[in-house]
Amino acid sequence: MMKRLFSVAALMAVVSFPLMAAVPLTGMTGSTGTWKVVGDVQGVPVILTCSLVEADSKVTGTCVDDQRKSHAVTGEVKDQTVSWAFSSEYEGTPITVNLAGTIDATGAKMAGTIAVDPMQVDGSFSATLQPSAPVPSSPTE
Repeated sequence: MMKRLFSVAALMAVVSFPLMAAVPLTGMTGSTGTWKVVGDVQGVPVILTCSLVEADSKVTGTCVDDQRKSHAVTGEVKDQTVSWAFSSEYEGTPITVNLAGTIDATGAKMAGTIAVDPMQVDGSFSATLQPSAPVPSSPTE
């Protein structure tokens, strides 16, 4: 009996693992939250704090750069990839910063690419989901 139970458990683990890996990102962890993004584009450091909100596979929110400028973002979630973009400027030239990353199985880390248009330069980034601030409790009377 114990041997049969073990065999059934092993079979379930083998069958369910590929199914879990195929679950869309929106059903698992989502991209909603504040992400600390650190990257590099052609030797230029990229440091952002991006507050993303995912709804119906769309992403909105803001990214704040290392000079404390806030940029509205729009994007989408498709399969396991979160992509978002915002307008900015570099040395007086208008640019669009495009980020696309994959959130890992923990839901707390992301890695991907950065592309800057119209300069046609790219780089990479890693991001870490920041802990949510605790909600203050209301005083009891």
